Amino acid sequence: MSKYIGIFFLNLFIGIILYFYFVSASLLMTGDNAAEEAINTFGFIIIVFLSFLIAQMYYLIHLVKKK
Repeated sequence: MSKYIGIFFLNLFIGIILYFYFVSASLLMTGDNAAEEAINTFGFIIIVFLSFLIAQMYYLIHLVKKK
């Protein structure tokens, strides 16, 4: 089980790095633009959900291979 938790956090870390690199020019939010903060918030939520789904897919693939 720890293997899949590691996959989740690895995907989460890579997703956040790529999100900041491609979407957000700065790492610090200044609070000037509410729309930018909303986009960043929804982007982080999507990254977390996708990382969770990727880890679950790895789990299901390995579960099916064992049978």
